[in-house]
Amino acid sequence: MRKANPNTHQDCRSLLQKAVRRGESDLVVRVVDHLYEIGDASWLKQRAGVIIAEECYPLMGEWELPSQKDAQLSALKEILSQAACHIKFKDAAGLGSLAYALSEGDDSVLNDSDEDTHIKHICAAIKNKDNYWKWIFSQCSCDKTMRFVERTSAAYRKGGWPWDKAFIQATAYLVVMDGLPKQLENKKETKEEAKFPFWVALDRHTPQGKVAISKLAKEKGFPWRQLNWASFYCESGIVYDQVPSRWWDREIEWRLGKVGLSLDEAKSMWTKARPRFIELIRDESARLEQHLEVNSGQTTNVSDGHQLSLF
Repeated sequence: MRKANPNTHQDCRSLLQKAVRRGESDLVVRVVDHLYEIGDASWLKQRAGVIIAEECYPLMGEWELPSQKDAQLSALKEILSQAACHIKFKDAAGLGSLAYALSEGDDSVLNDSDEDTHIKHICAAIKNKDNYWKWIFSQCSCDKTMRFVERTSAAYRKGGWPWDKAFIQATAYLVVMDGLPKQLENKKETKEEAKFPFWVALDRHTPQGKVAISKLAKEKGFPWRQLNWASFYCESGIVYDQVPSRWWDREIEWRLGKVGLSLDEAKSMWTKARPRFIELIRDESARLEQHLEVNSGQTTNVSDGHQLSLF
């Protein structure tokens, strides 16, 4: 499996998705500008579709990368700031994750319910993408759904990690099966103004976060795998607001169950570990904040998202 380019700004890439999750549209625009400026345009073009599928899949019908290069940066900023502002829809991420695990041979994702059929369908899509897309297009019942699937297919073709592509396949499937859900925007006036917690970007997806989690697990005597997933579901994966999501809930229950945790146990573990994690990552967090300020020429004045929705 390919590895990330060590010359990229992994911290800023991670920050982008955390800003989307927490509804920080201004910060999203700043990070996109910065990543584009340092030559990470190709990653942004590929990642935009993944972020939409993972965080707010109904927006996929509005995502189309312009062919004119001089218009692409504006389009990226517009769609990702929209993803930040909208209430999150996590079902495509949940269904895609479960199906990807099944495609890798882990049938513990199945629970002998009628819902297993949908997981199996996306698993089959992962294994035979050409037949899947032919079938999906054949199921489009109206022009609006067809346009949505066309744009989802275009996002899929831009690539990504195998599980990311499963999110995108699940996006098209959910819309064909259930229709287009209503998109609801966050009411920004309900958010409290505070400084964005840059440390949330330094999670299990970054070298600094991995080191901090490993050190913290040893200090507290927590199993590393449990703390690793507790940190994700109880901190870096949380969003500002979201609609109820049965597939995301099921993915969380399954994933935590794999490491021997219930959701309540994961929350309790992270509550105990969180203050020390923040302490361990404080210097790196300050460096990330300064890095973005220096490279964007702006001061940090974005909100913390105190009304975050865990699930």
